[in-house]
Amino acid sequence: MSRCEFIEYKKKRIFFIDVDNCTAEEFEEILAESGKIIRSQPFDSVLSLAVGGEGTPIFTNRGMFVEYLSLNAPHVKASAVAGLPDIKTEMFAGVVSGSSRSLRLFKTAEEGKEWLAGIK
Repeated sequence: MSRCEFIEYKKKRIFFIDVDNCTAEEFEEILAESGKIIRSQPFDSVLSLAVGGEGTPIFTNRGMFVEYLSLNAPHVKASAVAGLPDIKTEMFAGVVSGSSRSLRLFKTAEEGKEWLAGIK
């Protein structure tokens, strides 16, 4: 599976982004690629799920990350982030507060997919 691609889950099209176990450089490349794909979609249409873990370098460039979230916001209907350890979840919440996006945080990818599948 690619690091970012559309998947089907319970008849919903979800944009899946895998940011676990990547270097800071790979993380920025994944964000650049996923941002292009998200911004090519109609406004208020994308259900996105980013899945990270212990090896997710989410704080290498805070400004770039906030810009990524803000630029994609018009295209995203709902967004979930899953799999981050507790400390990274707390730090991530602080980063997200600097953007215009609202995200739901989940322990597992399955929980995130379930929530996104329920979005009308």
